[in-house]
Amino acid sequence: MAALLRRSFHGDNEGEPSSNNPSIRLKDFCKYVPLRLNERERALLAVLESTLCVSEYTDNVDVALRRGGKARRILDGILEACNISTGLSVAAVKDSIRDAERDDMNRISKVSRPNNNGTSSQRRSIIFGNHKTQKAKQLTKAEKQQEKAQKKALKKSKKLKKSKRRQTDQEEEEDLDPAVTVSDMNNSHHASSTVDDTTTCEEGESEMQSGSLAARATKDNAAFFRTIFEIGRRNKVLNPSKMRSTYGKLMYLLQDAQSPTAAKSLGFTLHKDLIMVAPFLQERGCESLLSDPRLVGATLHVKERDDETGEKMDRSIVQERVQQKRALTNELIQEYCKKSASDSTCPEAIMCEDDLRRCIDSISDAIAIVETSVTPVKRMLQLLEDNFNPTQPEAPFSLEINGTGGGNSTRVTYGNANGHNRFGLSAFGGGGGGGGGEAKLAHSHSTQYTFVWQSLKLWCKVQENMHRLWVCADEDLLSTTASYQLWNTGQGLNRVQSCPTVGKVMRGLLSSTQQAAGAPWVGLSVVHLGDRDVPNALIFIDKYTQIPRFLTPIVDFVDGLPDLLRNDERIQAYVEAQFISERNLIMTLLSDYFKHGFDGSGDDGGSCIDGRLTSSWNWTSRIVKKKYYQAFMLSGFQGFDGDFK
Repeated sequence: MAALLRRSFHGDNEGEPSSNNPSIRLKDFCKYVPLRLNERERALLAVLESTLCVSEYTDNVDVALRRGGKARRILDGILEACNISTGLSVAAVKDSIRDAERDDMNRISKVSRPNNNGTSSQRRSIIFGNHKTQKAKQLTKAEKQQEKAQKKALKKSKKLKKSKRRQTDQEEEEDLDPAVTVSDMNNSHHASSTVDDTTTCEEGESEMQSGSLAARATKDNAAFFRTIFEIGRRNKVLNPSKMRSTYGKLMYLLQDAQSPTAAKSLGFTLHKDLIMVAPFLQERGCESLLSDPRLVGATLHVKERDDETGEKMDRSIVQERVQQKRALTNELIQEYCKKSASDSTCPEAIMCEDDLRRCIDSISDAIAIVETSVTPVKRMLQLLEDNFNPTQPEAPFSLEINGTGGGNSTRVTYGNANGHNRFGLSAFGGGGGGGGGEAKLAHSHSTQYTFVWQSLKLWCKVQENMHRLWVCADEDLLSTTASYQLWNTGQGLNRVQSCPTVGKVMRGLLSSTQQAAGAPWVGLSVVHLGDRDVPNALIFIDKYTQIPRFLTPIVDFVDGLPDLLRNDERIQAYVEAQFISERNLIMTLLSDYFKHGFDGSGDDGGSCIDGRLTSSWNWTSRIVKKKYYQAFMLSGFQGFDGDFK
């Protein structure tokens, strides 16, 4: 609990805490927390992911030279993705309709028998290629006659419903979407992120059952497309480790669809505001939940290891905290559901238990992601402070580096443009960077210690505000006022686009970090955005999501090494033969990373803000040549990239 109370959920003051009250900080944090997907939205997410996997949109659009106009290729690619998603969604939803029909028949007859058709997830797997045959079971004669009569009655009821729908003249937006109702694109963010999610699953199934989605033209299904694309964007913010190979394709497709030319040709927009927790609760009269002090405990992230020592906590303590968290959650759900039912005059605005639990779980998920991302950065900062003296280096683990810079001066003059390489793409790099694997900076031990310490502090601040940066990146990428240009940045063709919203937040976080550092800032304060180093907001957000991926294996190795040596005498003998002691192995790894993970190496490395991150990622590509690599592998290390699925 104490760790969460110390967390600074930042408000609107560009990196400054909005208040010392944890409830107020949590309320500000919830402005950038997307709503968790429900079961219906997860089915549509599977449709979207399958669509993006088979789409070749960026391969056809982002090319230097190709016959045919780019506008035509953009339009064809967008329509192709829309048509694929339409077909897959119709097939998937019709499977769930057959499940619903069978459930209705079982309820009417009150006959309990096994489901011979399998679950909807099994049938959806047939659509996507995981086909499994199922054996039909024999029914008695009476059951067959009863089922036949039920089907006849159900068919008759369907005809009556269909005739009623023809007599009702509904508005287009209410009739299109099988999952949620989409408000006009000009509505406010609060309205479009809350009312849009009120249509029930049964209404969506009824819409799909009539075959209207497949029968209509692409333009008439605009609300459905807006919903399914919003689900994909929301899921990525909720789960940054997912959709790593398809999210870029999704955002570039929507980015092109936002251009005036494509929007005019399509005749509709694909953009829809992300559904956030705070406006969702506000629409249903439960915004007071965000100010309830009990919400801090109900959304607490329960850790298994101590932040400072890295040691595992006692299991009984962990279980006790989990039970307290569940008790607070149930208490809040019961109280605020009753309050919503008594205060609301509209039945549609009443907050049900499932929706309220979904809101609390969404906040809990977001805090868990923040804690999981910040923990390895804080642990590395703790290892730096515990094992290295800021002024007196320990031989042979000094942090001093003497970079040649590959033609640059051996010592970079910060803030001086003459410190940059004046030739090649490194002229756009980060403060003395310029490519290659050699160090580009020259620092004494104390200067390098401060440089690493300040960099890790900034990374902590960025990871704490990643949800806010995700929302800002989404806004910049899908801006209707800032277009992009296709440039060869030295790392292939990239879309170069300005990032005013992300830049404002990032500069605020940098400013607050510099003020809290208590020492002169080492290195450049340049934040590269919308240039050859960081072409757009998508590249920026992707770079900073890599930090936990390459720091977590280092932390796991250092914290898990004592147990590894204690449980395996052969590994202990190997470490003593190669490194003399366990501490020497740890210090060899840490000193190597703190030196060469922050030496300005890499294609756009240097001492600028993004150059520090580039140097660390460049270090991961060279770890295979390190002396300690074999010991690293014995600890279970497999790579820094993670899973791309």
